[in-house]
Amino acid sequence: MTNTAYTSTNMSFDNTYNRSSTRSNDVKAIKVSALRYLARREYSRVELYRKLSQKFSAVDAIQAVLDELKEQGYQSDTRFTESFIRAKVNAGNGPFKIKIELREKGICESTALAAFDRQSIDWLVLAETVKQKRFGAELTDAPPLSELAKQVRYLKNKGFYQEHIDQVIKLRDS
Repeated sequence: MTNTAYTSTNMSFDNTYNRSSTRSNDVKAIKVSALRYLARREYSRVELYRKLSQKFSAVDAIQAVLDELKEQGYQSDTRFTESFIRAKVNAGNGPFKIKIELREKGICESTALAAFDRQSIDWLVLAETVKQKRFGAELTDAPPLSELAKQVRYLKNKGFYQEHIDQVIKLRDS
């Protein structure tokens, strides 16, 4: 008993033409997806690679598309870093937390430091604003230690360095 579906003479197993066609279709699909992601917001190269590799398995094609997007100016780690820092500062996050999140997104330290320098952020003013927003303005001269500890923990969790916290909370003067 033979299966006619497999013995048909009309079927061709020569896929060389289809492979090259599929490769160019993969590149087009990857580029379209990447541009759709970038149309919504900025992405770092590593972040965009992770998103595309979840959707597509052609690693070489993804790398080629990312190189092309960078050359054309559609994807820029510098632009992403500046945008990310602005958003995080507006959310009240400190420099330590922002640097950690940038590292997780694949941004090298030199790019991050250059972006911080260009933005010229006054971290003391930001820490004071964040503290006042959360805890209000101090009405008493000496708040209880438990309240000071809460404020210190909160500012630490927001990513501020101890020197900023000390100056804002005024622990050294007490």
